Formats: sequence, C-alpha cells, structure tokens
Amino acid sequence: MNQIKFLSAALLITLLGTAVSCGSADSTEQNGNVTAAPTTESAAVTEETYPYETKDFGGFALRILNMDDIWDMSLQVDAGETDGEVLNDAIYERSREAESALNFTIEESRPLTDMAEHNKLIQNTVLAGDDVYDVTYASINTTPALITEGYFRNLLDIDGLHLTAEWWDSVVAENAVIDDCLYFATSPMSLMPYDSAWILFFNETMMAAYDMELPYDLVREGKWTMDALHSYTKTIANLNGDANFNYKKDGTCIWGMSCHPYYPDHQLIAAGEKIVEAASDGSLVFGAEDERFFSVISKMAQVLNQSDGSAISASTEDVSEDAGGYIYIFSAGRALFMTGEIKAAQQLRDMDETFGCVPIPKYDESQESYYGDFVSQCLYYTIPVTNSHIEETALASDYLSYLSMRDVLPVYYGNVVEQKGLRNEDSIEMLDIVLSSKTVDLSTLFGWNNNLVPTLRSKVFSGRDDVASTVEKQKKKIIASIDDTLAAIQMTKENS
Repeated sequence: MNQIKFLSAALLITLLGTAVSCGSADSTEQNGNVTAAPTTESAAVTEETYPYETKDFGGFALRILNMDDIWDMSLQVDAGETDGEVLNDAIYERSREAESALNFTIEESRPLTDMAEHNKLIQNTVLAGDDVYDVTYASINTTPALITEGYFRNLLDIDGLHLTAEWWDSVVAENAVIDDCLYFATSPMSLMPYDSAWILFFNETMMAAYDMELPYDLVREGKWTMDALHSYTKTIANLNGDANFNYKKDGTCIWGMSCHPYYPDHQLIAAGEKIVEAASDGSLVFGAEDERFFSVISKMAQVLNQSDGSAISASTEDVSEDAGGYIYIFSAGRALFMTGEIKAAQQLRDMDETFGCVPIPKYDESQESYYGDFVSQCLYYTIPVTNSHIEETALASDYLSYLSMRDVLPVYYGNVVEQKGLRNEDSIEMLDIVLSSKTVDLSTLFGWNNNLVPTLRSKVFSGRDDVASTVEKQKKKIIASIDDTLAAIQMTKENS
C-alpha cells in the first residue's frame, strides 16, 4: 500500500468540507492504471494503529540535527509550541503523541541556514567521535563525501526501520541503494521532500479564455505527454507586439511555459530517463546512450524551444519583475504553465487567476508511469555512525514517520496546499500522483553528471538536440566517477 492510498479517507473528508471543485472525477488514474475514486471505505485498509511492537524508552532523548530554513520550505521535525497555524499544530500534536507512547523526548537542533556549513557540522562531530546527534538531515548533493567517507550508517542493517512500509518513501529507497547499502531515506517525519517535489502549475483562467480543456483528464487517462504539453504551449505563445520572445520588463509577449533553468533535469526524469540507472543485478550503469534517451532529448528540444515562445528559461529570482523570475512571469499572466516545486503554490497566494497543477508529463503514452523528483539539495534522513542508541532511534523514527503519515500529511494536503495554495479538488488528486511517484537519480545526488547536465539544459532551451557527441565525451568521466564512488564506499565498509 503506498502513501497516497493511506491518506485517501482522511484527505477526502477534508476535501468534501473545504474544496472548491472545478469538476469532480468518477475515477482516478495513477501511473496509467484507472482505479476507483477515493471513498471513506478506504479506511478499511488504513493502519489505524502502529502495527509493530513498541517499547518504553524511559525518557530517552532523540537528538536531531536539522537546518533552520531552506527557501521557506517546511523542514522542522518538531514544533516547540502550538501557534494556531494548522500545520505547525499538527506537527506539535504528532510529536507529543509519539513522546507519550514511547516515553522519549525530541530534541531538535536547527542552528544553521547554509547547507555547506550544516554538512560540515555533521562531518566535524563525527570526526571528533562525538555522539551528540541520533538523526541528521543532510544534503547529499552538497557534500557527497558524507556517503563516500563513511559518516552514516547503512539503514538496511537497522531492523527497527521499516523502510518498505507506507510511511517511508519506498520508491526513493529502492532507487537510492548503492553497493547493497542505503545511507539515506525520506518520510513525512520531515516535509521537505513534499514541499520540494517538482510539478507543473497552469493558469486555469487563461485556459478558459482560450477555450482550452483543462489537462486533468489527460493525466487520468495516461495521455499527459510531452506532445500534449507542447500542444498547449505552442498554441498560447504570442509575440503580442514584441519583436521577439526575450524577456523585457515592459514587454507584452506571452510564453507557453515559464521555466526554472533546471527544469530540463526534471523533465528528463519524468520522461523515464536517468543519466545513471540500476541494472537488474543492482549494478550502476550509464543510461544516457540508447535510442530512447536521444528521442527524449529531441522531444525536449521541441517543447522547451525558447525561440518560438513555447518556453522561457526564466530567472531563479523567483518573484523579481526586473529579472523576470519564473514565478513572477507566471503570476503576471504572461505564461500558461510554470515549472517549480510544490511549495511555490504558497508564493502564488496573491495571484488573481485560478491555477491548478499536473505532473510533469511522460514522454509518450506507452510509458507506464508518471515520475517525479525533488530538488537536488533535499535534506535526507540519515543516522550518523557515532549514534550509540540505534534501537531507540530506529523505533522512534519509524513511529514518528507512521504518525506523520496518519496525522500530518492530511493536514499538509487539505489545509495548507488546498486552502492556501492550489485551489481545487482536481489539483489535490494530481498531487497524489506526483508524490506517489518520487524517485532519485544517483548521478545528480553524487554530482556525477555535473559536466553533462548543464550542456543538455543549454541545448534543449535553444531548440537543439545534437547532444550525442557531448554525451559520448562525458560517458567515460561519469563511469570513472561511479567507480571512484563505489571504491570509496567499499573501502569505508572494509575499514568500519
């Protein structure tokens, strides 16, 4: 049972009470398979109580190192007090219930806002042999040495973490195994993997003005593809008196899609391609050289072509009018679609037009699943090797993750996202699809693709697909980087 099915009953109750629907559906489709719409009968398959044995920890303190802020995302594991904000209060109540059930306390430290400094703190405490943190939330992409130099325990060796249960992101875990080890995971114990998941927003008001059908049914029917997206964007693109589609603060042109410059990375994954993939035997292989990969690149060059206004690679200064931030362009009504993380919905609160969301599209209809991922710098759950309270840490973390799935995520969906950001029941359904399909590309986490991906971005935004020679040049370097990483991990395992 995945996380979304677990949420269905509670979420539906919230939606029936609060959602302003633009039309409800009789069926939903996730990953190409049509299933019955959620009903309260789903409660029959919900784990109402934690299904594993619990213990009295006698006042054990679960010491968590986290960051204080990243791009206004929800990071905290614990809320120190209630303040009337629904999500904060749900997190607070979840924490107190867990503490009462297991007789432990949560001690969360959040001293830093800089990722590199935060990771350095983790390294320094482990190198000093200081057993001061039981759980650390770390950005692997920022400092891959945290893995290769052995700062974290292999989570697969820890019995109390039920990583295949619905309250852990099992798809992420399955794709993050390296050399038979799993050093990091995600769960709703922290909501950053949810806030930072990538998605497409669209302007429903603009679609209505142009007599376009909303794309929700295309998603449900497994027909939300790159071609389908392009049919929308090329129709809406209009110079509208401007000389070209370059951004100008006082310009009037309309783009099909306002893109964060890193969007091609996420479209590639959504199309079912990764630079590095796991083979059936668990080995890591270079995955950017078959015919399908180059076909996806060609399609991306059409969909993201800036010269015809289908898309614009906008500024990362989110809401800046002067720079042409990707959120500003969309919220100003100058683009039909916008790429971004789920948390961007909160930055669209003042947008006059109604907006919705859909997953990033598949390559074609034959692709079995929609795929999503999150920001490369996401903070992952890890356990440092200095932790001497493994049993307590595992059970407390597992129990907190379970309660978070049961009690916090329905609030996150129904009260924060739906009421304050996304504005209709259809978009909530789309979020279900996005968040049940999260995955990771190890080449991004470990930086193996750092020289290849920027070239791919530049090419496709220029409408070019001539990437074969670039891929070939980078292949040996990427394979060598993989081998170096595996060798470092193996050496660390042997010396531990």
